Amino acid sequence: MKTLFINACVREESRTLQLCREYMKRHWEKETVTEVSLKDSLLTPVNEEMLRQRDADISVGDFSSSRYDWAKDFADADEILIGAPFWDCSFPSMLKVYLEHVCVNGITFGYGSDGAPMALCKAKKLIYITTAGGYLASPNSLELYLKELCAMFGIGEMEMHKAEGLDIWGNDVDAILKEAMENL
Repeated sequence: MKTLFINACVREESRTLQLCREYMKRHWEKETVTEVSLKDSLLTPVNEEMLRQRDADISVGDFSSSRYDWAKDFADADEILIGAPFWDCSFPSMLKVYLEHVCVNGITFGYGSDGAPMALCKAKKLIYITTAGGYLASPNSLELYLKELCAMFGIGEMEMHKAEGLDIWGNDVDAILKEAMENL
């Protein structure tokens, strides 16, 4: 089984990262996990020149460039875990940039000869883990966005785990994290 962990945690002592490590320890064999640490990668937002090159590559079906490695790894994973703290009603921008690089027509999704969309990812499940200083609305735009991506990629199940209220004065942070870990 190929498992992919997309680590969008900026801080080494990240509470989100703690939850992700616990999830992986409970559910995955360590040797099957490929970790993509976004804070250590050279992410560049997709720009016009990159789109031109991508369109040219798509038109001839040439995905041999290393710029498609993230998309190939994502498409080939059997299960995907994304860990990202809840920032400004969403997630860190580096995760959005990563997802822009993963959304490649011909690798993670495509279109049939009749123009109908086709999902090309192998994963059956995407797990999203986050922590928040306050509380997330329900439903929230973050969860809706991830569900739409999963539908486009053909990932049938999206599971979200969260620890909320971690920065609220008087809340027992250790108890909140413990409960979140138990629910993994």
